[in-house]
Amino acid sequence: MPVWLGIDFSGDHNMWSPGCNRSNVWIATLENHQSPLKYSIVDLQPVQKLPGTGSPFSRLVTKLHAGNFRAAGIDAPFSLPKSVQQNNHGTLLRLIGQIDCHGRPFPRAQDFLAEFKGVDLPWGRHEYRETESHWRKKGMNVRSTLWGGPRGGAPMTSACLTLLNQAGCSVWPFSTALDEPLLVEAFPAAQLKTWGLPHQKYNGSTPEAVLNREKILKELDARVEFGNYRNKMAGNADALDAVLAAFAAIAVTENQLPEDISGISAVEGWIAVHR
Repeated sequence: MPVWLGIDFSGDHNMWSPGCNRSNVWIATLENHQSPLKYSIVDLQPVQKLPGTGSPFSRLVTKLHAGNFRAAGIDAPFSLPKSVQQNNHGTLLRLIGQIDCHGRPFPRAQDFLAEFKGVDLPWGRHEYRETESHWRKKGMNVRSTLWGGPRGGAPMTSACLTLLNQAGCSVWPFSTALDEPLLVEAFPAAQLKTWGLPHQKYNGSTPEAVLNREKILKELDARVEFGNYRNKMAGNADALDAVLAAFAAIAVTENQLPEDISGISAVEGWIAVHR
């Protein structure tokens, strides 16, 4: 039976600690056995609940490496702007694998940025990939992968590239063939905007955030059978984002992308959304 994963991600190493009970890293598992447009959530849990031994980060690596899924959408940057990008994506991942993690699951932002010439340290600089500029023009708040300051994208990029390198799966759109299992870059807020749903202010416990999550779930019900997981998504935006991230994976494997991406940068990659 076809299976897709959605992973809401974090560049904060504290969110990956074994004892963290407020982690914002969630993994959703979706299956399709009803119709081409209806999917079922069969699992939804924080990364700390993954089975196995070792750290939560290493358990997620093991899960991805096992490959019991068609594709996984991950809410984190998969690459860097072409101004600092290496020769190809594989070279970039190998470079990340050589950076000292200092006992953490992935390199610190400052150590990550230090590998790229021309990046102003210690905080880096604001620079965007073509796919990020695409969403910025649509009014989305997109973080720069080279910025390590407040609300910077560098910590998350360092974490995600480390995960991609260790998992050893094919990565879209860098792989020449859509080999399974496949990893796909997701952006839940962009997915919500594409569907015309609230894409801001749906995180937290304010009345506005709770109402926005309810609006999202009401519309999402046409695409997803929630099972016993509706309350988790209603009460936690990270759980909801994990489910939304899975639709990036579905979009790529089911040919449901909303635009022609034939001209995208083979160096920078692309954020996938479902039409």
